[in-house]
Amino acid sequence: MNQSARRPLIAGTAALFLIRLLLSLIRTGPVLVADEIGYLTNARVIAGGVAGQLEQAPFYRGGYSLLLAPLVGLGGSPTFTYHLILVLNALLAASVFPLLYLLLTRFAGVRAELALWAALGGAAYPALTVLSQVAMSENLLFPLVCLWLIAFGGLLSERAEGVGDLPWAAGLGAATGALWAVHNRMIVAVFLALLGLVWLAARRRLRPAALVLGVAILAAAFYGVHLLDAYLIDHNYAGSAPDELSQRKDELLQLGGLRTALANLVGQSWYLLVATFGLAAAAVADFGRRRLPVLGVLLALTALLLLISAAAFPERTRPDMLIYGRYAEVAAPALIAFGLAALPALVRTWRRPPWALPAFAALTAAVVLIRATASDPDAANRWNVSALPFVTVQLGPAILIGAALVALAGAWLLLRASARDERALGLAALALFLPVVAYGAWNPVRSSQRAVYPPGWESPQQVVENAGSPRVAYDLDHYDTIGLYAVQWFLPGARVVLFEGKREAPPSPLLISSGGWDEEHPSAPAEALWSDNGRDQSLWRLRGPCPDAGC
Repeated sequence: MNQSARRPLIAGTAALFLIRLLLSLIRTGPVLVADEIGYLTNARVIAGGVAGQLEQAPFYRGGYSLLLAPLVGLGGSPTFTYHLILVLNALLAASVFPLLYLLLTRFAGVRAELALWAALGGAAYPALTVLSQVAMSENLLFPLVCLWLIAFGGLLSERAEGVGDLPWAAGLGAATGALWAVHNRMIVAVFLALLGLVWLAARRRLRPAALVLGVAILAAAFYGVHLLDAYLIDHNYAGSAPDELSQRKDELLQLGGLRTALANLVGQSWYLLVATFGLAAAAVADFGRRRLPVLGVLLALTALLLLISAAAFPERTRPDMLIYGRYAEVAAPALIAFGLAALPALVRTWRRPPWALPAFAALTAAVVLIRATASDPDAANRWNVSALPFVTVQLGPAILIGAALVALAGAWLLLRASARDERALGLAALALFLPVVAYGAWNPVRSSQRAVYPPGWESPQQVVENAGSPRVAYDLDHYDTIGLYAVQWFLPGARVVLFEGKREAPPSPLLISSGGWDEEHPSAPAEALWSDNGRDQSLWRLRGPCPDAGC
């Protein structure tokens, strides 16, 4: 590492960590359900604790939970443990800065001064900050993608006669296996890693021993992930996980589903351009200019992630699904870093690309037209488009046009700054990303926090522990996503079981139902022990047995 870069790298990493840590102080517990509860209860089970109730939820892979398990195993209160997890998230997000710097200087030929500012711009990407505030797998995917690219870059730079291909192949196998363990959409990284290993071996740039080592480590990781998934399914999912892939595949094979997925691909590609202020396009242009191998791998990963993300929503129910960014933007920090590093040279050699503005205008027009003719009844989810440089509301055509104009203005600012020096370019990138971070921190982080945990909200943990029951029944007739999922996190010593209050007797003397349980079930006298401030969910204790269904 360049000695002159060591101090700013340490200072920048510390600053990024502290900013995200300070933001986490306002948090109480999970707000994205059932996603967060999936990862959190997976971690609790891995640590030997009580299983979660996720029979009706999608399956959440255990790689991120494996990292959380030691924190959960410390046995602190749910709120304290959640804050420890947010500290870990802040560390993971801050690590992206030095990882991007290493990637640019070692494998992209970027000089240290420019690499510092480019890496800082990538590490300041708004989604990194917003998602660090929730227990979501993207927190681990962001740095893992950087490590994966570094391992790929090292492998691509080695020759068959060298002795360095063994550790690089091992590193690529391990990083790829880790990505697969965290989320199944990273199957695209598995495909690219295997393709790269075989291609390098066929070109005699990789020794057979290195090929075997890389594939063996990846195969071992696959087997380990299979065992971990099976363990979690048995404990958290009552022995079976929903097969979302088959359902989506059936929908995609229909004309309407395929048409929707193609429209999503247009919208989500547009989002990545807008959220990066055109720097993703600069990275593409730089690959056309230099044919840098590791950048080609990054672009291939991004393209495949976009395809998977678009195919994930063959039927749109929310406006944000059209421009859904969360699945593909784990590659965004690296795209931004490469784009910023390339911008000065691109401006010098290609000042006015004649197709750029018309192409972006046509893409924006297509996205606006799709959105204007769509019917998406549910509310937009800001968490999935957290780097959109504009307000969200219902993501109507005017919002999309406004975001496109802001992105154009930001791209112009970056072009002007790149004509000066790397410091001006880096500061311009920060000036663009920080307001988006500020809005993202206010909405959705703060608004979601207040919606789930309004003033006066209290945890039910102590009440349940004092009642001494190992189980808490949940009444599905009064289902509430927060009541079923988020509250589970605050019951570390009690197993939640489901029942239908109008047809079944509660399987536990403690139950969560509406505030009107006693009126709906007069033959089952109960006393209210706790109420969720902000929603119609209360914890009841039966005063006597309830032997009959619907008693």
